Amino acid sequence: MIPHSEIIFGPPGCGKTYTLMEEVENELSSGTAPDRIGYVSFTRKAIQEAVNRASTKFKLDRKQMPWFRTLHSWAFNGLGLSTTDMMATEDWDALGRSLGLRFQGTRAVNPDDGMLMPGAIDTGDIYLQMENRARYRGISIEEEFNDVANHALNFDQFRKIVEQVKAYKDYTMKFDFADQIEKYVEMGEPPSLDLLIVDEAQDLTPLQWSMVAKIAEKAKRVLIAGDDDQAIHRWTGVDVKRFLSVSTRYRVLTQSYRMPKSVHDLSQKVVKRIQGGRREKEFLPTDSEGRIDWAMNTHEMDLTEGSWTLMARTNSFVRSWGDALRQEGYLFSIKGTSSINQDAAMAAATWRRLQRNEGVDLASIVALYDFVPKQGDHAVVKRGSAKLLDAANPESFLLYDDLVSEFGMIADINKDPLEIARFGKDDMRYIRAIERRGEDISCPPRIKLSTFHGMKGGEDDNCAVFLGSTKACVNSKHPDDEHRAMYVGLTRTKNRLFLVDTDHRYKYKI
Repeated sequence: MIPHSEIIFGPPGCGKTYTLMEEVENELSSGTAPDRIGYVSFTRKAIQEAVNRASTKFKLDRKQMPWFRTLHSWAFNGLGLSTTDMMATEDWDALGRSLGLRFQGTRAVNPDDGMLMPGAIDTGDIYLQMENRARYRGISIEEEFNDVANHALNFDQFRKIVEQVKAYKDYTMKFDFADQIEKYVEMGEPPSLDLLIVDEAQDLTPLQWSMVAKIAEKAKRVLIAGDDDQAIHRWTGVDVKRFLSVSTRYRVLTQSYRMPKSVHDLSQKVVKRIQGGRREKEFLPTDSEGRIDWAMNTHEMDLTEGSWTLMARTNSFVRSWGDALRQEGYLFSIKGTSSINQDAAMAAATWRRLQRNEGVDLASIVALYDFVPKQGDHAVVKRGSAKLLDAANPESFLLYDDLVSEFGMIADINKDPLEIARFGKDDMRYIRAIERRGEDISCPPRIKLSTFHGMKGGEDDNCAVFLGSTKACVNSKHPDDEHRAMYVGLTRTKNRLFLVDTDHRYKYKI
């Protein structure tokens, strides 16, 4: 239990962040200084959204909100650490050499989010992931090893790795991400706060809850926001029952501003399959009926217009969808990255403007010069010519003839923009297909691809959910994981939902 606390249950699209910003506004209106308000979460995404909204709505500078942080960032700053205090790539490489293993997954860890999960690359990463998870769960490595039940792993080797990693950190006086939280719980000095908000709280591990409890000791009021039905990070050590029991006071946001009626009805059938304990939450859909359709593949969905997000359970399914969309000539993005290199796309777009004899702003010309080759048979500008642009009027708009006469342009104006942008033959064919659909490769794609986990917190006008799954997911001893993941996927749409079936042996049955 956390004293002076209240849980805010926010079902999908019910304005949880808006409600939390109202709480911040009320606190500021009552005379509370911004530095006496804390806003924490375990991911940078949630904090960044809160910071952006608070900055815009309350005209606050980021420095005025020192306690709007991820838990790892809070601990890092609260302990007075620097980047040199943290385990770095060279440290993991040195450890790996001494143990005869590789720790490659550490290179992909986000310093703010601070977890080596999931997607272990090598055996060393798998062991390190288990050690991290045991600490976040607050259990012994023996219990974690038995829970994982991977017969390809060796417990004696696991224990040796854990001992050697600890010895190395003790000798070098360096920290890993779990150390930050543990040390803060042990010796951190939290600030005095009038209001502490804990967002996405359903995804906190027991160790992170210990840190929240530490911070809350000096907070007059604590709001804990989340949705147990969307607790899809159990593999990190999350225990959703901890979230449900952290306070005796709670309120439920009761109006979804996203989900149409048909999608709401379907989602409730799925969420009621959760058996491992949940809070029943009654909330209303929008006035729109919405639409749910079935399909077997992308050919059966009209993706030619509108904004779309296509979701699947795993990254491999997402990549397969990307391959299919590429074959069909659709521009798309995966995890925010366009299927066409955007630097190259902008270079091609700039060249086309020059071909139309349009004046092009200096910033676009600088970007073009930075991108194109400057020597060899395919040189577009003379070597060193980018420096000539330093003397140009920052507000000028330049024509192709200006670039030739004053700024070292040597490529013929009739050269194919896609060659200027150094696209290969396969990409050229793909781009031609995209452009035949009337799409601009330099614009943000209308079609996004994502896993359910990656789309959490997001929404789109039209969504498609692939029902295919994996043997490990379907046969998991934690079936609620599948129900919660599917619930998150289904509840992203604001208008139309496609359920994409499959003849795969393993799939989620609606």
